[in-house]
Amino acid sequence: MSESVPAEIRTKMQVRLQAISELAGYLGHADAAMSRDPAEWHRNLIRAFSDLAEEAKAAETELSVHAVQSKALTTTEVSKAAKVSRTAIYKSMRE
Repeated sequence: MSESVPAEIRTKMQVRLQAISELAGYLGHADAAMSRDPAEWHRNLIRAFSDLAEEAKAAETELSVHAVQSKALTTTEVSKAAKVSRTAIYKSMRE
């Protein structure tokens, strides 16, 4: 039987999930609040989606590195799950 996921990585991912949830909530608020001003509506939604993508990418990278280093997954399995190349995973591990 395999070991459970370490509390440290679970906590890190829970923090990231909370940030993503808050950004998604902001998107709903910005959509409603800015709908009468097309420039502000676009600006706020673009910014929030960009922040959301950045947070999700950081979580994906951190989780991918942890999966390989902890031997939970191989680089091939991570690359399939994340739809990235193995080269990108190795590069992330060096950073």
